[in-house]
Amino acid sequence: MKRFTPETHIDAEDFRLRFEQKDVSYVRAEMDEAGIVCYYQSAEILKDKDIQAWITKTLEAFARKRVKARLVPRLLNMAKERGLTVNAVKVSSAKGRWGSCSSKGNINLSLYLVLLPHHLQNYVLQHELTHLLEMNHSPRFWARLDEVCAGKAKALRKEMRGYDTSFFQQS
Repeated sequence: MKRFTPETHIDAEDFRLRFEQKDVSYVRAEMDEAGIVCYYQSAEILKDKDIQAWITKTLEAFARKRVKARLVPRLLNMAKERGLTVNAVKVSSAKGRWGSCSSKGNINLSLYLVLLPHHLQNYVLQHELTHLLEMNHSPRFWARLDEVCAGKAKALRKEMRGYDTSFFQQS
């Protein structure tokens, strides 16, 4: 079973997490520009199943805020640069996919995107924007995506396979 412990950390470009022992009555989390710090009084309290669930829920809430503050504006700017119109953007807790695009121009972004490096975040954003032009994964779709990914769309897709959302998933 994966658990959050004092040694747990995330060091992604948009989402840093560390645990710090401090004189607090329970477990507390704070977010700033540098990332998230979870304060705890003793490592023993981190073994509690309810505390583990609270940490997961809290990290997901912070990740959602980061996506809304950082990735949604990037997505809309990319759309503007490409002359595309996005109807709406939602941030989901989807664990099976990084993003999706509907035929109505609605784009869903997974809150787990904050775990990716910027170049892969950009790949996902451009991938979903390309679906505004091609609602499939045809050769034409990949050619259009290659135009905005310096010809590296399939290489970036392959690199994405090294990342997953399991960090927040507790068993």
